[in-house]
Amino acid sequence: MKEHSMALRKEVVFLNEDSSLTRTDIVPKDVTLIACPWTFYERAEFLSQQLGLGYVGAYAKKFGHRIIKYIDPMIAGGNAVSVPVQTKYQSTKRFGFPDEWIVAQIPSETDVIGINAPFTDSRIVLYPLIRAIKRRFPNIPVVVGGVLATTLPHQVIRESDADIVVKGEGEIAFSRILNGDPLETIPGLAFKKKDGSIFENSLRSQQLKTVDQIPSPGYDFRPMKEYVKWSPRGDRADRTLSLISSRGCPFTCEFCSIPEKGQLWRPFTPGRVLEEIKAAIEAWGVNHIEFEDDNFTLQEPRALVVLQYLRDLRRKGYPIGCSFPNGIMIDRMSESLAVLLKEAGADIIYLPVESGDTRVLLSMDKPQAQKHLNTTLQVAKWCVDAGLQTSCFFICAYPGGRINRKWHTESHGPILQGYVYGETTDVSQWGKEGSYLLRQGDELFMSGEDAKSFETTLSYCRKLRAIGVHGITPLIATPYPGTELYEVCERFGWLAFEDNHDVLTTVSYAGTMKADYIQIETPWCSRQEALQRWQMMMDTFPTFHNVRKEEDTSLLTGEKLRMVTT
Repeated sequence: MKEHSMALRKEVVFLNEDSSLTRTDIVPKDVTLIACPWTFYERAEFLSQQLGLGYVGAYAKKFGHRIIKYIDPMIAGGNAVSVPVQTKYQSTKRFGFPDEWIVAQIPSETDVIGINAPFTDSRIVLYPLIRAIKRRFPNIPVVVGGVLATTLPHQVIRESDADIVVKGEGEIAFSRILNGDPLETIPGLAFKKKDGSIFENSLRSQQLKTVDQIPSPGYDFRPMKEYVKWSPRGDRADRTLSLISSRGCPFTCEFCSIPEKGQLWRPFTPGRVLEEIKAAIEAWGVNHIEFEDDNFTLQEPRALVVLQYLRDLRRKGYPIGCSFPNGIMIDRMSESLAVLLKEAGADIIYLPVESGDTRVLLSMDKPQAQKHLNTTLQVAKWCVDAGLQTSCFFICAYPGGRINRKWHTESHGPILQGYVYGETTDVSQWGKEGSYLLRQGDELFMSGEDAKSFETTLSYCRKLRAIGVHGITPLIATPYPGTELYEVCERFGWLAFEDNHDVLTTVSYAGTMKADYIQIETPWCSRQEALQRWQMMMDTFPTFHNVRKEEDTSLLTGEKLRMVTT
């Protein structure tokens, strides 16, 4: 039997992200990658294609390491396997084959096990899984990455028996672990020391400055024939490829977890993106591309090249479509781009409006609030006129947050007017007085959505409907650990539960939403009021449904396919 250990070579020093390429002393490792099972409130009609695991594994292979097993408990019928799970506050279902089945798939010769936990609510299924793995393989290091590991590293190690967690992007850190670098020298790690204490490097893991150096995301070891049968977001059910054409986001919205992972925006070159699309069509007959970018259109010329390629495929007769489930940046849209999106096969477009009230937008760290709202109305009309099914994201019951003092200028004076309470002021009094600003030390905080600002948002929704927007997607504010929003809510006592980490993400679906699920309660918005506001927003578009493309999606094959993709 192979001896499992993480030998540390102290003479190795990383000078940059690719310095390991020059090393000659790397001992290749046999790696097993595991996708964490999912939790949901009902049967999941979609399946993540686990891009994160694909990229991490592909990058590790650059150094000679071997992916000897890839385990996704959701495939091969696992989606139909569900069992109830229970937190202190909510019940839901676990999807995927049981822990015993997962453990049985792990080869005994494995040197390192990597697990991806993409959501903070993964903890209720991840922790028992890791404990089961460690009981069977106590000497094989278990490395956990993803949003959960990034935001709650100590908790993951303490409660799951994981050996190492990676905070932030995982390619460089995971490869350095496999390469045998001293763990203390690797940015972004937390790990359990021999004495049982937890060491945490204060730095985030290194981000790849040029993402084109990452190989394609594990097409050789991920079960792509199974994956493409499912839509990662449930919008499509036939031959879908999940693809990222860029990474990161340069903005700092307080409710978002992306700044915690890193704000460096890096695009793949258009040529790289087109090659992946072409290869997917030829290998698996893909007829829908689901772009998972957080900012697909941030660099418009690059986006145009990709969309024009899809448009040209359609003109040649290939039934390709595309979707952007994370939304399209509103201030990067133009009338011509809306037309091109339609020509490229986009079936539905989401616009991230967030709120119809300027003050609430400022509390989200969106300084160009009024301009944003004016632009949205124009962009929405362009999308509707282009024939795109158009929906808008909103966040209900936003509690408020820190504001940047440089925005508190004369231009924003009318928005921010009111008595500024001092640092000793009772927060509940702040809310009762209906004033907007609270000063604590050198920081300035703004209250969130109250009854008046909600009415403003509701009126704005009616304007969108009058333009022809097909629907909205209202979400109730959820404080993800690690975000600015979470820190503010924790500071002022707005978290509705004793242990907010034990609460699943609030699900905003008709028939499942309950006030008890809502995680934020403020002096200006109770949980019951939040639910009522969400329902009123839903009622502004009572006929909206998630529109699917209804055209002929029969696949081209053979010589015709080669002609189309050439």
